Amino acid sequence: MVFLNSRLGIYLTQRTLSGIMTAMAAVLAAILLIDLVETMRSVGGDGDLSLLDGLRLTSLKLPMLIEQTMPFIVLAGAMLATIGLNRSSELIALRAAGVSAWRFLTPPAATALAIGLLVITVVNPIGAHAYQAFEAEKARLVSSARQIDMRNGVWIRQGDENGQVVIHADGFDANAARLDQVTFMFFEVRGGALQFERRIRAEHALLRPGFWQLSNLVEATPGGAPERQANLAIPTTLDPSELLDRFVAPATLSFWRLPAFIGEARAAGFAPTRYELKWHSLLAYPLMLAAMAGLGAVFSLRLQRLGNAARWGAVGVALGLFLFFFSQLSGAFAIAQATPAAVAAWSAPLAGAFTALAMVAFLEDG
Repeated sequence: MVFLNSRLGIYLTQRTLSGIMTAMAAVLAAILLIDLVETMRSVGGDGDLSLLDGLRLTSLKLPMLIEQTMPFIVLAGAMLATIGLNRSSELIALRAAGVSAWRFLTPPAATALAIGLLVITVVNPIGAHAYQAFEAEKARLVSSARQIDMRNGVWIRQGDENGQVVIHADGFDANAARLDQVTFMFFEVRGGALQFERRIRAEHALLRPGFWQLSNLVEATPGGAPERQANLAIPTTLDPSELLDRFVAPATLSFWRLPAFIGEARAAGFAPTRYELKWHSLLAYPLMLAAMAGLGAVFSLRLQRLGNAARWGAVGVALGLFLFFFSQLSGAFAIAQATPAAVAAWSAPLAGAFTALAMVAFLEDG
């Protein structure tokens, strides 16, 4: 901490921030251009989408893109800063003055930690809100092009070889897996074709393991009089967790909302694995950035006069990419219930941090 507050520590922090800002400008410019083209293709393919609307949709995804690409930005920024110190011979002067690698690699790691905390506490909530607005605006544009009224609510279909059940609801409560003002339309297979059998209109429908629990319902059959009932259970193969995942994307839940959402989902008997993975990934996010900064700096320390500096830098980039794909793979194992969400989220950042520490120890102490 004393070194970070010194002139040298502040200078190295400024160089690191300068490198990160340069990398951010380059990476985000490329990604935003690609995302704009993809938005114009996907959304504009269903209707007329102006360039201004495309830019507005893409800008709504900007905070989320910053969160997703920040590990690579920090990796590239730390490498740019260290390479700049190397080319200006400042790195040689630091080594000649007796400054160890442990000391001048501390500012990049500390800067990355601070950026990570800022991203998960500020950028992530903004990104979650903006992504919700993006999805709503995208749905509005697509529905307008297809002349579909988005006020038609939620549609679900379940069934087997004997028949189908089409479910429509005006509203949906994700935490309780509850459909409000819901209609069940039953179709039975007769003579190889589906034929309407009956309709049930209920005030609420709660999804429980193996069945829907309907309340305050009216059942009607063709040619029959409507019958009112207080409660009715209808078998289903839908899983509450699947219903939760279908309507609530983890990207739309901010860092501050996730703990309460996970607690409510678990209390309702669900298995909120995707949301636990997102929560632990956010907690491990600052460590991931620090690991990326350490890897970017340590693989750029080799002096130019010793040669193979480009090769070492390429190894650092490759290792950063490996950590990213490793985190994605471990996340897939967590979603498949093959490993705990905490283990999947923390494994890649810890592996990167230990690798960076080992490399510093090898280069500094032999």
